[in-house]
Amino acid sequence: MEQNVVDDQHQYLLGDSGYPCKRWLLTPFMNPADEHQLIYNRAHKRTRSVVERSIGILKRRWAILHNEIRLHPLKSCKVILSCAVLHNICNMRNLPMDPLDIDALPDHPENYHGNEDGLRYRNVVANTFF
Repeated sequence: MEQNVVDDQHQYLLGDSGYPCKRWLLTPFMNPADEHQLIYNRAHKRTRSVVERSIGILKRRWAILHNEIRLHPLKSCKVILSCAVLHNICNMRNLPMDPLDIDALPDHPENYHGNEDGLRYRNVVANTFF
C-alpha cells in the first residue's frame, strides 16, 4: 500500500519522468500545453538539477554511494548523512576532489506518465504556482 511521504502543506518530492506523477511526487510535463506548464517544467528542471548535482558530488567523493548500500534503511540514512557531513568538513578545509564534469545529468526515460489523480494534481500545482 502506498503511503504519502510528505504532508499536504505544499511540500512535494520531485521526480523525473521515469516516475509516476502523484499528488506528492511531481514530474515534468511531457508535452507542455501552456505557459504555466512551460514555467513549471523550467523550475522543476532547475530544482532537480541542483539536487542531482549535489548527489553526484557526494557520489564522486564517497565510493560507498556509487552502488546500492546493502544495509538496513536506518543505517543507510546514517551513512548518507555521514558522507554529507564529511563532505562539508572537506569543503571547509579546502580538500580537493577529482575533477569531473558534474554538469552532465544522466538521461532518464520519458515514457512513464503516472496516474490520472497525480496528473490532475500536477496541473493544479503548475497553474497555481507558475
